[in-house]
Amino acid sequence: MRVKVVVDDDVKRKYSIVNPSQIEFYVMTYLNDPDGWIKRGYFFEPVAQNEDVLIRLSSESTIGSMCGMSNLSCAEMGGRRIWLNAERWFHGAAKSKLPLDEYRQYMVSHEMGHIIGFDHQKCPCKGCPAPIMMQQTLGIGKCKPNTKV
Repeated sequence: MRVKVVVDDDVKRKYSIVNPSQIEFYVMTYLNDPDGWIKRGYFFEPVAQNEDVLIRLSSESTIGSMCGMSNLSCAEMGGRRIWLNAERWFHGAAKSKLPLDEYRQYMVSHEMGHIIGFDHQKCPCKGCPAPIMMQQTLGIGKCKPNTKV
């Protein structure tokens, strides 16, 4: 899948992002993680144009207007666009019980899962790894934190 990663201008200003290619590097690293969607036969290639999927690091106000909510990231189910929540990118989500880098991995993988066509899942059992398609941002219940597909 050809992926273009952009950082919205208001996010660049708020977080003093000088080099958006660093964000692209992290997103592509997460997408091509050996424990991610690659295990299911997906490969992600960064492109500057003619993308299959556009991933935007966006402010909560942009996400609110595009997705109808502002505190989460979102993606078009089976579509072509993902909006990653910049607040979550830089601060994570305590309820997920994931360290920041792992939370970012989860966030990118989860939203790409929607693009691929997967819907949300629940915690399958006490002590089980939380499914990547579980909304771990909101909490993991009896599951264990997890970033693997």
